[in-house]
Amino acid sequence: MNTKLLERRTDLLKNRSLGLSLSETVQHLAEKYDVSEKLIYYDWRVREKWMEGVLGIADNKAFLCDLLANHKELYRLTLKEYLGADNSAAKIGALRLLRDLNMDFHEMVVTKGLYERVEKLEEGSG
Repeated sequence: MNTKLLERRTDLLKNRSLGLSLSETVQHLAEKYDVSEKLIYYDWRVREKWMEGVLGIADNKAFLCDLLANHKELYRLTLKEYLGADNSAAKIGALRLLRDLNMDFHEMVVTKGLYERVEKLEEGSG
């Protein structure tokens, strides 16, 4: 994988893990790397093919635990923002972010079968 591609995909994962929406991330990265938004959406769609390589995952079970911990922390911080919001627009924004976090997590772990794949890998190495 060439350096620019690796950097772009790493940024894609980083921005999403920070809670930025996919559309915000796509727009930012398309401008930053001078590529089409369509290409960034494509990178996101096929991430399961390249994500392990970009992240340098060596211990799959530890990765899943880290992923869960990161999700919980983002969820906790967003819930804190919701509870501390002083207007309805901020509360709605926080609720949308909570929903997006849950949808992304569900897609990664349940829909894409990440948990089952980690279990199979662990069974094969044990």
